[in-house]
Amino acid sequence: MVYDFVVIGAGIAGSSIAYFLKDKKVLVVDKAGICNKASNAAGAFLYPKVGFNTKYTKFVNEALLYSFEFYKKLGINTHKDGVLILPRDEKDIEKFKEYEKTFILDYQNKDDGFFFKDGGFVDSEEVCYKLLENIEFKQIEISKIEKKEYFILNGKIQTKNIILATAWENVIEIPYIKIRPVWGQRIEIKTQIKPEYNYHKNCSISKNINGIVKIGATHERRWSDKLPDEENNKILLQKANEIINIDGNIYSMKAGMRAGSIDYFPIIGKIIDSDKTLEKYPETKKGRIPKEVFYKEGIYIINGGGGRGFSNYVYVAKKLSEYILNDQKIEDFLDSKRLFIKWARKLDKKS
Repeated sequence: MVYDFVVIGAGIAGSSIAYFLKDKKVLVVDKAGICNKASNAAGAFLYPKVGFNTKYTKFVNEALLYSFEFYKKLGINTHKDGVLILPRDEKDIEKFKEYEKTFILDYQNKDDGFFFKDGGFVDSEEVCYKLLENIEFKQIEISKIEKKEYFILNGKIQTKNIILATAWENVIEIPYIKIRPVWGQRIEIKTQIKPEYNYHKNCSISKNINGIVKIGATHERRWSDKLPDEENNKILLQKANEIINIDGNIYSMKAGMRAGSIDYFPIIGKIIDSDKTLEKYPETKKGRIPKEVFYKEGIYIINGGGGRGFSNYVYVAKKLSEYILNDQKIEDFLDSKRLFIKWARKLDKKS
């Protein structure tokens, strides 16, 4: 059997693009299983971006609104009870006054912060499993990729196309794409405390669902994964208690490496053949835009969603699928090509 697409990675990124390509012959593979690692550890909070109305803020909030509608149609409970976003310190209070002038989403002033009705969260495992319903999955590690008439993975899986959704780990070396891994931890507290809505300050706190409150945050940039630990549990609880008094016992704790791009936008599109492009257009290193870009045909990427994966990825996966299936253009700020141009310019400075 020859697949149309093999998606490498079964977190929220891989699950999302597989869903939008489900009418094709799709296989999803992951060495750790479905929704493991970072996606499993995610609080999967769906919160607006508070900030000036920049291109990134607009993107995040457009993706958020799309995701709420998408999950609703998919039958996923988004617990859309709103979120109170609070300033972290005195400097933030002053920034919030400036941000407020450019808000587009509906909000209310509350407790020195902003309450948005468009705030909620999903269950990360439920989402990934629902997205991959009726899509073939194999728990295997891809250790070898060859290109003949088709791509051959591990010497036996044949596919016309590969989609890389591998987060911070590399299966294929792509010199111009650097992913920043940020380690984060999520704990769940068994408690009688019932927050009126969701909160975000230095961490995120969910409403109480069936006696459980989720608390999550990113902690540190690092290049090696690690298990959740008691020290970071204390940090999370301390941050949570700066928002509301949390009283209860830790029910579960999970951790993982979130994968972010250097400019925070997700990365989607084809993979560029950097050697071939620079060989024909060496002036690219001088900052000139090449007349054409050569691609590694049949290899695509969806990555770099950072800490907003569950609100970003279904939105950009739809765009990537439309690009693959209908040749619809990807916006420049999402296209992986943007990183190639920046990377090529730096090569000249190093030489």
